[in-house]
Amino acid sequence: MSVTAAILTIGDELMLGGRLDTNGPWLACQLAARGVPTAQRCSVQDCTDAIKSQMHCLSKSHDLLFVTGGLGPTADDKTRASVAESLGVPLVEDEAALASIESWFASRGAVMPKENISQSLRPETASWIENKHGTAPGLRATMNQCTIVCLPGPPSELKPMFAAIIDELLHGQPCGQILQTVEVHSWGLAESIAGERIVDLMNALNPRVAILMNSHGITARITGEDLNVINTIAQEIESRWSPFVYGRNATTLAKSVGELLQNRELEIATAESCTAGFLSHLIGEVEGASSWFCGGWVTYSNALKMSQLHVPAQLLESHGAVSRQVAQSMACGAAVASDSAVGLSTTGIAGPSGGTAQKPVGTVFIGCKIEESLHVREFRFSGERDAIRRRTAYTALQMLRLELLGEKVETMCWQHESSM
Repeated sequence: MSVTAAILTIGDELMLGGRLDTNGPWLACQLAARGVPTAQRCSVQDCTDAIKSQMHCLSKSHDLLFVTGGLGPTADDKTRASVAESLGVPLVEDEAALASIESWFASRGAVMPKENISQSLRPETASWIENKHGTAPGLRATMNQCTIVCLPGPPSELKPMFAAIIDELLHGQPCGQILQTVEVHSWGLAESIAGERIVDLMNALNPRVAILMNSHGITARITGEDLNVINTIAQEIESRWSPFVYGRNATTLAKSVGELLQNRELEIATAESCTAGFLSHLIGEVEGASSWFCGGWVTYSNALKMSQLHVPAQLLESHGAVSRQVAQSMACGAAVASDSAVGLSTTGIAGPSGGTAQKPVGTVFIGCKIEESLHVREFRFSGERDAIRRRTAYTALQMLRLELLGEKVETMCWQHESSM
């Protein structure tokens, strides 16, 4: 049985750009994994007419329509009323839904505010869907022979509700061709070079290979029906992109570094200036990082560099805080102070001010100490302040990873380098 789906996300914040739609992509991925292609995905503001118009349009050409958002207890939550008006039926209070909401508050030692009563309303011909993780019950209705499922906006509520009902909606069976996807992640390889190295693979139709550029590097996405074939292609891409590839799918650069450190029974400490803790943040996101990450210092000021990391005053006076010498001293200071074998440091000019002709905005030094070896590299990053800080942190992790692997790489993308 061939089934197609559409996704409608609701919220002024999505239309004004204050928040990105994460529910739509997540739902599309979940449906694709069950053989249900998402033919259309769109967003509308918190407006009854706009919601009704899109629901009518999408329900005429699809079997399933997932609507997210607008189920809260406030005046700007329009989904329930929009569905009722589209169906031409009144809203009625559902006693079971109301009892469920009251129970949710009671389980937390609270009394349900009267405003939440509105969340128990449903279109007369619709049914309610229990929400075990919040106060907004979902809705299920039929329009133009299309099954409409309204889900709450918060992902922590939407995801378990979707999981609880999807098998029933699909009668427990895949509805069509199920596509498998594997992603190969890299850092430090320019997009044009990455594409050139796998152009023949990208020209093939099955499996399909696409390149994505994102905040954590260049990703090759391989999509097809046969997972064995996909993995073979993934291995080929890893070989052609070596040594810049750091993992697949959910593997992060920090996680790959952590695995290398654990294999050698090494611990790391960080010393950050321009990244202001972002490097440590990336490390701290890894589950179990405490087994190899001691901690770190954010030493923005020269005074803190001297008092915490014992950077000599004469180095700061002679070479400046943004220098090879200071990055080296910071990495060593972090390793010594934490009694770690590995010290990783960042110091640079993230901008938008502070640059000079000799050291323009984007000048960064990264120091990497691994036991008795010590390396410092200078980079010239482009972009705005946040981009420079992010690129510095990821490049520091990749620099450490390559050092641990014994790989000698002269250049990485997004910067012009000076040999040190």
